[in-house]
Amino acid sequence: MNIYHDTFARNFLSAPDAPALCVQGSTFSYRELGLWVNGCRVALRDCGVQTGDPVAVLASRSLVAYVAILACAAEGFTWVPLNPAFPDARNQRMLTLSAARVLVAGGEAADQCQRLAEDANLQSVLALDEAVPDARLIQPSDQSPPLAQFAADLPAYLLFTSGTTGVPKGIPVSVGNLLAYLRNFHALYPLPAGLRYSQMFDLTFDLSVHDLFVCWQQGGCLVIPTAQDLLMPLQFVRRQQIQVWFSVPSMASIAKQSGLLRPGVLPSLQFSFFCGEALPTASALAWLDAAPNARVANLYGPTEATIAITAFELQRDRDDWRQLSVVPIGWPYPGQQARVVREDATLAAPGESGELWLAGTQLSAGYLADAAKTAAVFVQQWFAGCDETRWYRTGDCATVHPDFGILYAGRLDRQVKINGYRVELQEVEHCLRQVAGTQLAAVVPWPRSADGLFTGVVGFVVQPWLPEEEVLAQLTATLPAYMQPRQILTLERLPVNANGKVDYGALQALLAP
Repeated sequence: MNIYHDTFARNFLSAPDAPALCVQGSTFSYRELGLWVNGCRVALRDCGVQTGDPVAVLASRSLVAYVAILACAAEGFTWVPLNPAFPDARNQRMLTLSAARVLVAGGEAADQCQRLAEDANLQSVLALDEAVPDARLIQPSDQSPPLAQFAADLPAYLLFTSGTTGVPKGIPVSVGNLLAYLRNFHALYPLPAGLRYSQMFDLTFDLSVHDLFVCWQQGGCLVIPTAQDLLMPLQFVRRQQIQVWFSVPSMASIAKQSGLLRPGVLPSLQFSFFCGEALPTASALAWLDAAPNARVANLYGPTEATIAITAFELQRDRDDWRQLSVVPIGWPYPGQQARVVREDATLAAPGESGELWLAGTQLSAGYLADAAKTAAVFVQQWFAGCDETRWYRTGDCATVHPDFGILYAGRLDRQVKINGYRVELQEVEHCLRQVAGTQLAAVVPWPRSADGLFTGVVGFVVQPWLPEEEVLAQLTATLPAYMQPRQILTLERLPVNANGKVDYGALQALLAP
């Protein structure tokens, strides 16, 4: 198996002059981008990177980010995306946990790269930009090293999500997992060759992997938005004539609330996919009207199940699903399995709520260096009529509808989605306690948009050591922006329920107008 061979390389050979990447005002053909990838492959080999070794990538929306990922895919190295927008401390923690000894950096992250290199035990730093200090510069090469085949269980990439203990949780996704995803998605949506694809996700968000490899598998052109484009995504679609869109539902909701998502404004779109959080039906309907020529689908899947594993297509000629407040997440991808399970590990009846369990070739092996956490959520269970026995317990509450498939009904724990990112509220509370110097701290998601999606979090503390403004300032050095509380409120005591536990509903009520 080789991800690069099965996706990008085919078009490098068959359509070398076709556009592959539009980034920072430049367009690169498959041949031009492939020459940079060849050079990066050689440079990584020269640094002593071996099959399966991790390679950290600290870049955002620049050529080097995509070159590095493709080079890792070709060579069987595990790419570990870091995020220049994250605090140094979080990137440092991710770098340490991954054990990466080689870092590929973009000029946009030069300052942070220098700070990380000083604190980490790095062997080499590679770059395309002379702005990165003490970096070895990658040069394009027309010499293409032979492509090897790799075992299905070789880690393709390593992503970190929010963890309940204050430490990012590492999830390695294998070559076999990713190729299974691409095969299964293509079976549902065989996209035509040569389309123009959006790339709205940070590389630390696993949905970005879909953007890259679905596009290059189909000989498409990946169009990278600028920071300004991210603030005006509809204008980006029109100006760049985007044909395949993929984003979190929040983008559609914000566009709808701003009054910009008007009927017919996105005629170039042929396909629109949403994933990462619940899709409000009102936002979906507005998008259908705005993109009259597009097939629109709602995808669902945790990182542990490789990007997405269920899909529901919004049929324009059906009215029944329009009566729901949230779009269904639908049916499993071909060959994958999903079941709604009661607390006693028996199958829930149709319409009965329970925990959503997933199985199939897209399931990852578990968590990085954490056997206990892996064993807690990756379980062995047999269900009648199903050959799969290894299941991932998602922690999501769901029901099964005979016509719509799976209906998402929230979380069973305190995990929330903020702009599509998984946020363990316990992690934010852990950091808040440390900074504020008090054990009496709580965090709730707030505010909630008109479409019902949470857009931030708010913290509460009792007897903090520091003023609220200083607590907020110190949290910016620890937590990425989407996890940082919008405000910290000091209370005389935290409200509790009849069981003596913190009453989070009462805290949210304090914030309601």
